Amino acid sequence: MTVQTKIKTKRYFIYALIIFLAHILQNTVPVFPEILSVRPVLLLSVAVCIAMFEGEIVGAAAGLLAGMLWDTVTVTADGYMALYLTVACAICGVLLRIFLRNNIATYFIVNSAVLVIYLVTYVLFFIAARGVDSSMAIFFKYYVPMGLYSFILTPFWYLLIRAIYRKFSADYTEY
Repeated sequence: MTVQTKIKTKRYFIYALIIFLAHILQNTVPVFPEILSVRPVLLLSVAVCIAMFEGEIVGAAAGLLAGMLWDTVTVTADGYMALYLTVACAICGVLLRIFLRNNIATYFIVNSAVLVIYLVTYVLFFIAARGVDSSMAIFFKYYVPMGLYSFILTPFWYLLIRAIYRKFSADYTEY
């Protein structure tokens, strides 16, 4: 195994640990206080950030892992999060490789777009389509604060993933 392969393997393993940690923080342990009866969406931000640094293939794999973990705790969306995060992270990876620069401003924009699309489609597909009364009130009461709460926590994930990427990149050498 070459040195570059070892470094990449370590980096991918750390990414997987971060995804598992975000899953635990988001879905099981009440580390983050509930604000307006909502908790933040962490897995989406982590997967999008990994896709921004690693590209479409590794990003899609990170999105698939994060989505599958998220689907294990959701009642209504069987496989929706895995599919959504895989496609969204692959698209983010392509956009960053071809059109955009990787910086924190771009991360805010891309993460916000992915978060808004998730919130709107989830409410449309799993709340409004099932005929739940006052789905717009539910959207504004729960899902908009959830999106804002998640958006506030995004700089932490960007700085963490960027530090890991720089520490364990192929051109990083420690002599």
